[in-house]
Amino acid sequence: MNYSPVYVLFWMVVFCTSCGQNQTNSPINTIKSEIKDIGPNIMVRNIKKGRNGTILIAGPNNSSFGDVFRYDPSRAGEKSFTNLTSRLGQHIFWDVLEDRRGNLWFASTDSGVYYDNGKSIQHFTTTEGLANNRVTSVYEDKAGIIWFGTGGGVSRYDGKSFRNFTSPNTPLFFKEGHWNDDIHTILEDKTGKLWVGTRGDAFVYDGKKFTTLTHKGEPFLDVWAILEDSKGAIWLSGYNGFKGGHRPGGLYRYDGSTFTKVSERGAYAIIQDKKGNIWTTGPVNPANWTVQALSRYDATSLYSTKPTVTEIISGKAFLGLLEANDGSIWFGDATGVYRYDGKTITDFYNKEGQKKYIIDTKQSAIIWKGSRLLGGWEGPTLVSDGSSTGDVDIVKGELLIENRQLQGGAVEVDMNTIEQKFDDQRPHNKLPAFFDVKKFPVSTFVITKVETGNDGHTKVPTDGSIRVNEGNIKVTGNLTLEGITKAVTFPAKMQFKDGMDGTVEVNGTLILDRTDWGTDYGSEKYFYQSGDAILDDVKLYMKIVAKK
Repeated sequence: MNYSPVYVLFWMVVFCTSCGQNQTNSPINTIKSEIKDIGPNIMVRNIKKGRNGTILIAGPNNSSFGDVFRYDPSRAGEKSFTNLTSRLGQHIFWDVLEDRRGNLWFASTDSGVYYDNGKSIQHFTTTEGLANNRVTSVYEDKAGIIWFGTGGGVSRYDGKSFRNFTSPNTPLFFKEGHWNDDIHTILEDKTGKLWVGTRGDAFVYDGKKFTTLTHKGEPFLDVWAILEDSKGAIWLSGYNGFKGGHRPGGLYRYDGSTFTKVSERGAYAIIQDKKGNIWTTGPVNPANWTVQALSRYDATSLYSTKPTVTEIISGKAFLGLLEANDGSIWFGDATGVYRYDGKTITDFYNKEGQKKYIIDTKQSAIIWKGSRLLGGWEGPTLVSDGSSTGDVDIVKGELLIENRQLQGGAVEVDMNTIEQKFDDQRPHNKLPAFFDVKKFPVSTFVITKVETGNDGHTKVPTDGSIRVNEGNIKVTGNLTLEGITKAVTFPAKMQFKDGMDGTVEVNGTLILDRTDWGTDYGSEKYFYQSGDAILDDVKLYMKIVAKK
């Protein structure tokens, strides 16, 4: 059987530095896959520390929903990843916090905030006082106050009620003032001031007023990451105004009076490890986000004019970032989470066999439905539509999935098992005689293309492809029946049964003209004047359940 190819993204590990910076050799020896411990397949937006050395991982897994996971190192090699939000329904979870009391806060971009105290779940939205239901960051200050960065400003929650803040300052660059209240990140410094990165201007709030952050007369824009280092200096990444037709960006350090540009590299996330090194994830060049990297700035040169930076690994997207209790660096990308121990990067998702899902033939089903031209009559009364239904057994098959998207796959069907079902308890009518099962005992379907979305107006190709109705994916493949192979297209809906991608279910409806495969018994084309004529269109209802 020919299976459609699955294209695997290979990352290139490069060891280079930004212009004007010292170069060092990368300590990486290899990148390996963790065979026993399969991690979540999500776009890892944020990684936070939990209690007892656990690690919390949050992010969307497609445009419709996301998840939050806990990694427990005490269970490494077993089921160490646990989905914490599966019981909350399908929402786009973006950030997570375990506060000092052990309560969990789940921030979503479509449904506000969920609070889990271990006994019950509480849901906070604009109805309860939240500034906006789009929440992209959650932060706990030194006093135990919880702050939320939303699409409508900053929300402060003291355990009883919300107080919301929006910047009163006139935007210095973007005239769309609401961008200044679309919050990316929040940080409280050692003096108690609140640093706020937004989609527009960045601010500092001292409890009384908002001060717009500027450098050389230009505001900092689209600031995603802010860090206070061990010496009290503030590090942030963003664009500094708009000059010469482009937005100059990079990594900046603020010593309390002056901003210094440290690097041309941007940063989605910034942390400082126990040894004093600064780590970032983000674009190598903020003007071109297509190449991103995990980078380390050496502690001994942080305040020099040319700090030493080591590029650990580069790729297309690097996001969440954390140092674990054991000193390893955890980082996320668009497909999962990784761990770097100073020599080796462990990939918890992209491993051989990870993308192959074997079809569960007991949970899967194919039901067919056909109809007579005129149905059944008693005198002038129509007593039935003349339809018949039945099923056929799936022998084996697999689905090929990459980055939570269906890429290919194949199904084999045993034509000896096709049967017709009746409403009463009579034995099923076996239909192998309707087909030449001795010569063609197996029918196959091989996926050749999958498209997301559907306009509902797909034309019927002359080679036998079918009408397509609404569906969230559109599947095209080669159907082989009675030794004849033709292309067919049908709508389907695909969903993962859990955030760990352990089980996937695809439901679809295929309408085909059976005569295109030479099955013309009782065809309406030849017996159109007879009440016994059988319609040429046959519907196939498919439920495919596949597991890794």
